[in-house]
Amino acid sequence: MVGEAQKTEKMCFAQHGRPAISIGMEKPLPTTMRAMAITGGELELAHLPLPAPAAGELLVRVAYVGVNRADILQIEGNYAPPEGASPLLGLEVSGWVAALGDGVTAFQLGDSVCALLGGGGYGEYVAVPAGHVLHLPKGIDLKTAASLPEAGATSIIALVQEGNLKAGDRVLIHGGTSGVGLLMTQIAKSLGAEVFATVGGPQKAAFLNRFGITAIDHAIAPFAEQLMSLTNNEGVDVIIDTLGGPQLANHLRLLRRGGRLVSLAMLEGGEIPAGTKMTRLLMNHLQWRGATLRSRSASEKAALMNLVCEHVWPALENGAIKPIIDCCFALNEAKKALNRMQERLHMGKILLEVAPVNN
Repeated sequence: MVGEAQKTEKMCFAQHGRPAISIGMEKPLPTTMRAMAITGGELELAHLPLPAPAAGELLVRVAYVGVNRADILQIEGNYAPPEGASPLLGLEVSGWVAALGDGVTAFQLGDSVCALLGGGGYGEYVAVPAGHVLHLPKGIDLKTAASLPEAGATSIIALVQEGNLKAGDRVLIHGGTSGVGLLMTQIAKSLGAEVFATVGGPQKAAFLNRFGITAIDHAIAPFAEQLMSLTNNEGVDVIIDTLGGPQLANHLRLLRRGGRLVSLAMLEGGEIPAGTKMTRLLMNHLQWRGATLRSRSASEKAALMNLVCEHVWPALENGAIKPIIDCCFALNEAKKALNRMQERLHMGKILLEVAPVNN
């Protein structure tokens, strides 16, 4: 694991270099930290022991944490953290390197970083394998960086690894103005695809169109009908599905010959309606694949972060991808942040601020 982490660190460092150290870390570390813990199905502010980095890990002092729908599922008891991961919520953070485990050489104390987590982001400090940590892209601040690891890795899985998206392909992405959706649509566009994305309402449609993405407002008419009209009844090559079983028939109908359906979530449910015909899957040589991020091995996640560095960081640095922050709440206002996500009010990423960047 240490070797894999060092390999990933060195490749990203060679491409993007080390940013200026943001803060001094000469003060001794505390023994406890503030965190939002799940107690009886509710989030409550708690004081917990400081995590310690093992060999090949970093301790990150958290500046910002990205809020994800998986956090809601975990509170509901429907998305348990992987074995050995922190029970705290939080799958991505930005912050500063506060301590180094044995074998970590490509980071220094005080480096500004962002990190992909198995859990633990809703606290002031988190221990994370060095291979899951990246230096910030040039020109990207800590606030923006917290929106990148989970969405970036998910996008690479869906579009590149599973969807095999190529320049000139057409792709449909659901939830185009969510934190993940906004980044994924822009990554798909940067890869040369023609991008369509579903949204709910004219304000969200207008917002998404500003990025050169064709928005499909499902509040006007069924998304499948609109997409076929927009493509002259040809359909698309790739669909990134977060809706689930009830939409399987529509998705199979929308895919062109050789198309790829990638299922990431089941927001409308996991049951496939009776009478759904699978004929098109066979006759049009379609592929249907499922994927998750959180349950992957440490080495798989390290490889993913290296792909994020390779495919996403350059587009962020040259302005081809513009991350959007919807709003930012204090750590102890995590319930408000999750409520905003639950109500689908956001356009862009919702964050929690854990430590002021000038502190």
